[in-house]
Amino acid sequence: MKHSFKFLLGLLLAAQTLQAQKNNNTKVPEIAAKNDTSVNLPSRDTVYTIQSKMIAVSISSESGSAGMPLSITGRFLLGGYIPSERISQTEARLKSQVSGGIASTMQLNVSDKFFIRRHQMGGIRFNDDAFRLVFQGNGAYLGQTLDARIKKATQWDVLELGFGFEKSKNLLQGKGKVTYKGSINPGWLRSYSAVNNFRTQVYTDTLAQHVDVLWGGNVQRAQGGFGLTINSGITYDFSSGPWKMVFVGLENAGLYYTHELKTYGRLPGMADSTVRLQSASTSLNRIFRGDWLGDRIDTIKRQIGLDSSRKSNTLLAPFAVYLAANHEKWGFVRLSYRNLPGYLPRLDYQPKIKLGIGALRFYPSVSLGGFDTWNINLLSYWTWKPIQRGGLQVNMRLEGLESLVMPSRLNGFGALVTLRVRL
Repeated sequence: MKHSFKFLLGLLLAAQTLQAQKNNNTKVPEIAAKNDTSVNLPSRDTVYTIQSKMIAVSISSESGSAGMPLSITGRFLLGGYIPSERISQTEARLKSQVSGGIASTMQLNVSDKFFIRRHQMGGIRFNDDAFRLVFQGNGAYLGQTLDARIKKATQWDVLELGFGFEKSKNLLQGKGKVTYKGSINPGWLRSYSAVNNFRTQVYTDTLAQHVDVLWGGNVQRAQGGFGLTINSGITYDFSSGPWKMVFVGLENAGLYYTHELKTYGRLPGMADSTVRLQSASTSLNRIFRGDWLGDRIDTIKRQIGLDSSRKSNTLLAPFAVYLAANHEKWGFVRLSYRNLPGYLPRLDYQPKIKLGIGALRFYPSVSLGGFDTWNINLLSYWTWKPIQRGGLQVNMRLEGLESLVMPSRLNGFGALVTLRVRL
C-alpha cells in the first residue's frame, strides 16, 4: 500500500504529516574567480548571491536517512507505492536507531533587496520497531511486543518575505575586503508539528484477536502564526596569499509565535495502564486515527488516556550556521549545522577539479553528515553570455549520486536548480 512521511507523525497521534520539504540552503560554493560576483557564495542562501537588477528562481531539495536506502526514503517522504519485498529487505538490515529528514525551498529573488520563499522541512530520530510498526503493522508480529520509540521529530512549513542589505569595507594597507550581507524576513507559519520522547509498546496475541497498547509522550501541532527571522553573513576576501576567502553565516535565526499550539499527551496517572482493543489487525496510526473502528474514536481516546490542551507559544525557528573557506590549491571546504532532529554536523569538500567544455562546467565534491551518512555530489553551471553583461546562468547541483547507482545504500538524494537573469 502507499506510505508517506505523514505516517510518522500519524504514528504519534493524528497522522500529522511529517513530510517537510530546507530552509533555503542552496549548496553552491564559489566556483570561479573571486571577483566573479555572478557566482554563489558558500552561504547556501541565494539572498546573499543575487546581484542588483537580477531575477533568480531557485528550487532546492535535500533528503537523507542514516538507516534507510533511497528506494525507501523517496516514497516514504513523498508518498508512493513501496513493494513489500523492499520493505522486508530494508527491515533485515535496519539499525537499532534510525534518523532522517527532508528539506526544500522555493525562492524568487527580484533583486538583492527582496525575495519571497517557502520553506518546508522536517527531521526525525526513531528506532527500528517504529519502522516495523509503520510499514508492517503489528499484525505481522503476532505474539510479539513492538517497542516503538520516536525520540524527537519536528515539521515546519513557513512562507517568508525577505528584505536584503549589504555593506562592504576595504581594509587599510591592502589587507583585503570585508563584506556583510543579510536580510530581515517576516514570515507566516503555515503549520508546525513536534513529537517529544514518544514511546509505545504494542502487543498482539497469537490469534490476532486483541491488541494491548501502553504508551507515553506528547505531540504538538499548530496551524497559523507569524514570526521574524534574519539571515546574516560576513565574507573576508584576502588580497594576497593562498587563501581566497573565509565566510561565517547564520540563516533563518528567529522566533515564530502561534496563538493556538495544541498539545496531546497521556492523562495524569495513566502511565502504567494498557488498553485492549478487539481487532484482527491494526497499526498504531489507525488506533490513534480511529478510522478502523468507525465512530468509536471518542471511546478509543478515552481508553488510551488521551489528554489535550491549547495555548499560545513562541517557537524557535530551525536555524542553520555555516563556516567556509576557499584555498587556492586545496579547494573549497564548508562546515554547517542545521537545528533539526536527525541532522548531524555536515562537512563539504570540493577540490580544485573542473570539467566541461565551453560554457558548461562540472565540479565534483563529497560531503559527510547532514541528514545522510555521506554523499558524492556534482555541481554544474551553464552561462549564456557573461552574467555581468546581461546574460543568463543556470546552476544545478545533484547530491547523493551514489544512491542512484546503488539504490540499496543507506543514502539519500537531493537536488538544487537555480536560474538567474541579469536585466
